[in-house]
Amino acid sequence: MSRNKQTIIHLVILILILFPTLSQAEWYFGGQFGFSRPNDLSDVEGIKSAKGITLNDQDLKNALGYGVKVGYFFPDRFDWLGIEFETFTSNPHIKQQPVVASVGGSSITLTSVAVTHYRVITPAVNVILRFPGYYVEPYAGAGVGAFIGTLSGTSGSDTDLSPGVNALGGLRFYLNDQVSLFSEYKYNYTKFQFNDSLIKGTYSSHGLYGGFSFHFY
Repeated sequence: MSRNKQTIIHLVILILILFPTLSQAEWYFGGQFGFSRPNDLSDVEGIKSAKGITLNDQDLKNALGYGVKVGYFFPDRFDWLGIEFETFTSNPHIKQQPVVASVGGSSITLTSVAVTHYRVITPAVNVILRFPGYYVEPYAGAGVGAFIGTLSGTSGSDTDLSPGVNALGGLRFYLNDQVSLFSEYKYNYTKFQFNDSLIKGTYSSHGLYGGFSFHFY
């Protein structure tokens, strides 16, 4: 038997073993809406033909955010452990501000740099730990995100996809067995590199989100 066939058989067996567990798990999905307060875009440097140039930190605008969540918690004695997929987006545009460009021992200040549109979309997979409760349920989690950042302006747009950290914690309030409301804090961190714009930098943000979820058992 070939190695590929053996691999397929092993995957099928694994799915058959896991399926009863997953089918008995507590599934949920819902929407989230909130507010993102980004830190300055920091460690901004030139790349490629602009390598060696550094820029001061760039002030980003606060932004509204929205997204969806899908996840499940394991049954029986592991009902405190869950896996969640979420995706959310916000527009922390780069403000109009002076920009100081430095190279070697020299620097120049550009005093009239226009607003740059900046969009961040974050699909993430999180491991969730909760303290099960009938009415109120605290939870916390962390995971890996695929951060998609897009800069756009009069000269076009530039997009980068970079891995990063997504951490969260919150409270879930059950209205009944099937419906809950939640309030959540998020922290995001990644490093973007925009090849067409010839810059790279560190992006991080703090967010407060709330939403609703539907639960199935």
